[in-house]
Amino acid sequence: MTALDFPTIAAIGLLLNIGLAAGFSLILLVLRSQPVPRLWAASLWAGAVSTVLVSVPLPLPAAVGILVRNGFAVLGSVLMLFGVALHVGRRVPLRPALVLGGGYLLAIAWFSVARPDLGIRLALYSVLIIIWKTWEAWLLLRHAPADVRRSCRLAAAVFLLDAALFLVRALIPVAPGADGDILRAGLSMNVTYVGGMFVMLGHTFALVLMIVERQMVDLRRLARRDGLTGLLNRTALMGDGEQHLAQSLHQQRPFAAMLLDLDHFKRINDTRGHPVGDEVLHHAARTLQRSLRGRDRLLGRYGGEEFVLLLPDTGMEQAMALAERLRATLEASPLHREGGTIGITASIGVAVADAAPGLESLLARADAALYRAKAAGRNHVACDLGVEPAPLA
Repeated sequence: MTALDFPTIAAIGLLLNIGLAAGFSLILLVLRSQPVPRLWAASLWAGAVSTVLVSVPLPLPAAVGILVRNGFAVLGSVLMLFGVALHVGRRVPLRPALVLGGGYLLAIAWFSVARPDLGIRLALYSVLIIIWKTWEAWLLLRHAPADVRRSCRLAAAVFLLDAALFLVRALIPVAPGADGDILRAGLSMNVTYVGGMFVMLGHTFALVLMIVERQMVDLRRLARRDGLTGLLNRTALMGDGEQHLAQSLHQQRPFAAMLLDLDHFKRINDTRGHPVGDEVLHHAARTLQRSLRGRDRLLGRYGGEEFVLLLPDTGMEQAMALAERLRATLEASPLHREGGTIGITASIGVAVADAAPGLESLLARADAALYRAKAAGRNHVACDLGVEPAPLA
């Protein structure tokens, strides 16, 4: 600490905070519609402003300047916490965060005006940061989704390191003769700034890593989804289906496949236009999803107006009963839109896996059953000829 006096350390820390906030804000050029990066960028700027106000006091009474500086510090912490909560899919803890921040500012006001004490103010700030960072780390460790857990764990480690830094600072007494001037607080402030510069770098890189991992997960998810319906696309459906089928055959458990084809869909496209046809497909997909909620199933768009439903642990009798219920649900759920109502029906073919593995062959049998359903007049359910189900109740 002898090579650098505090003003030099403070200047370096100030430039670093501003640079990191500005650099992180560049992310918003491509992710400006996403709330989490916006919250984190605002948090970094609030922290940078608070740092500026340490070195460049406002032309205000000392107590007011202290409150403004700490107000920006609290704002930065609140925004960071809100961003972390949203990142892991938790409800924003608005009330407890405001209570904690408001209580801290009241305590700072008391020890700035009624009973001025720099040592207590610094200790209070250390305790506040320890609480915030431990809270953020807990959210990341306890609630991080599995697909972004690696970056969340790294960020949690950085946040806990930040908390440890302020725990050390809380144990270091203020230099004699500081007389309420934070710039003369001595070793405690030097520790905060020097250690804080390294932690701040890690902190910002951890935030960037969390954003990058989230974007990669989202891109992988989008690559598996049909852009119109949001269901699994054919590639993802076949890949996941092969795995589930192989597992079911290995465990000697039943596995059913269902091929659904929307009736007279070409007529809708020809008479009403492709945009209306897209609405019908989207509506049919949402209707099927709602009907299947809570079931262990793989539902995807196979191509055009065809959908595939794969059902592990499902025999022919169960599959036929479900197919009939889905057929009736689609029939009872027309698309209501401006200009009229469009009725939706589907023909459905059902097949159950036998000892021969292969999803392609199973779907070929379901497709043959689908043609039988169409030949019966459409809006029907038919099963694979190789397996006759028990009569439906």
